[in-house]
Amino acid sequence: MKSYPTLSRLIFIIDLLKRNRLTKAQLKDRLETFDVYASEKTLQRDFKILKDLGYDLKPNNSHVLSIENNITHEIDILNKVKDQMNSSSLHQFITDENTFQTPPTISSGILPTILKSITNRVSISFTYQKYNSNDKSDRHVAPLVLKEYNGQWHLLAFELDSVDSMAKVFGCDRIDSLSTQEQFEINLIDDNIQKIIDFKNTLGASMPLSEWEPSKPYFKTPSTQTIILEINEKYLPYLKNNPIHYSQRISDEKENVFTKVHFKLIPNLELIKFILGQQGDIKIIEPVNLREFVSEHYKDLIKNIT
Repeated sequence: MKSYPTLSRLIFIIDLLKRNRLTKAQLKDRLETFDVYASEKTLQRDFKILKDLGYDLKPNNSHVLSIENNITHEIDILNKVKDQMNSSSLHQFITDENTFQTPPTISSGILPTILKSITNRVSISFTYQKYNSNDKSDRHVAPLVLKEYNGQWHLLAFELDSVDSMAKVFGCDRIDSLSTQEQFEINLIDDNIQKIIDFKNTLGASMPLSEWEPSKPYFKTPSTQTIILEINEKYLPYLKNNPIHYSQRISDEKENVFTKVHFKLIPNLELIKFILGQQGDIKIIEPVNLREFVSEHYKDLIKNIT
């Protein structure tokens, strides 16, 4: 954590103000008990970052600070970056052959640097390797949104030095030689707001079903829909501890051993994989077109793999 003082302070401030109502002086004292030191100017800057990330951080009439609201996409990502940093010493694992191996991981500095660049609207440069290829190219982008799904990190960014300047998705595990550059204009965010919303409301980075030929009779446009799934009580505890999306809401509606879980998502191939991967433990309730598509397109799945 010491390598990323800004991010570690933010995590401490979030944890403290979620559990306590504190004045600035009390907050400083609590931080110092964890060997985290911050000046008045530094705290003011941290408060601004937290507000930009979506936290409702306001002092009351007694100048007491607290954080009332809970989850947004940005808050979820901040905590996942923290978890990634905390687990950086746990990359090694024992295989069946009792030998030590190190699985491929993202360079420890990349995620905090990207997150900070998004918050401060600073462009970044990096070398990028294409998927399933050794081809590499230099990129200069304005980072817009960072997202994690199923252990994979993805960045939506606007290409600044490209003929076809547009927002594109980059796999963070294929980013190398990352460096920060100059500040970019806020209009890049405003001009790409719909792409940002769609990116946040999609699992992983696979294409929306509306762009996949076999699903076109069922899905016309890549619009966000209310997805209602029924989850078996055997799988529900896992979903509670490992939400697949920040919009996930577990309801009180139950039928036998199934509980309804709500999402706001653009249906895509990654969503289909998630549903089929828990075959028998997940039922599709809404939308109807998703239920009909899965029922028709995957009716022979078991027969084809056995």
